Amino acid sequence: MNETQIKNEPTETPDDANADPQKWAAAIQNLLRIIERSEQKLGYFQNRVKQAKFMDRPNQQMLRAAGAQVGAHSAQLEGLRSELYQLERLYSGGIHFRQTTENEIRRIWAWVNRPAIRKYLYASRVSFETFREDWHRWVAAEQTHALAVELRTTRLLIGFMLLQHDGKTVRIKFVVIRPDYRARGYGTDTLIEATRYAFEQLGAEHITLQVSVDNGPALICFENAGFRYLGYTETSAQIYTMGIERSEWEGNKPIDEEASPPLSAPLGAFFDEEK
Repeated sequence: MNETQIKNEPTETPDDANADPQKWAAAIQNLLRIIERSEQKLGYFQNRVKQAKFMDRPNQQMLRAAGAQVGAHSAQLEGLRSELYQLERLYSGGIHFRQTTENEIRRIWAWVNRPAIRKYLYASRVSFETFREDWHRWVAAEQTHALAVELRTTRLLIGFMLLQHDGKTVRIKFVVIRPDYRARGYGTDTLIEATRYAFEQLGAEHITLQVSVDNGPALICFENAGFRYLGYTETSAQIYTMGIERSEWEGNKPIDEEASPPLSAPLGAFFDEEK
């Protein structure tokens, strides 16, 4: 039987890697130049493939070679961009939570109101005036925490999180990451930091959240942050409930992976034990 433990380690920072910030910046700029050159090469071979479509008798050997180069450069770019995102996260010093301010809510409203994101907080498009009223209500409520997510070193605002604190339970109501910072690992960093914040700052014993079964990126973030499957409901939408306990986060209670399969598994896997 496989067992794992949730580690309550902080997000990695340049100091953790004994890094000189100037060296990190130079490494990022160098990698950006490499990525630019690789993108140019990819574009060249993509154009060669496109041009072949307009030829009566294209050279099949050259066409296959160009297609192979497209695949090779695409794979190389994927790896380079992944490395770039990791360097940028290290250079940024990790993320930091603080209270949101009123002069930030228009930017947050724009992120929230994107169609793919809005449905997790609002049923339809919401005006800025309505969102501002909601923000004031959240800030005034003692049990609600409307938090800005920012990079620790540059203080750049990259996200927004809404938490509901009820006794020993904290519910993560909503998380949004700035569009150009998604798919870079910041979502997972935010969830890990939210777990730390809830247990250390709010004194919670349990953290829960609900997520739509078709929200693949969110499921990956929650799984990577150590949240496990707790339940499934199907009303107007299919919803998973996920959570994590303080004892799991502190490493005192191991998680049985067989008893708690990953949410990315087929739904039937969650009910195999009941048969």
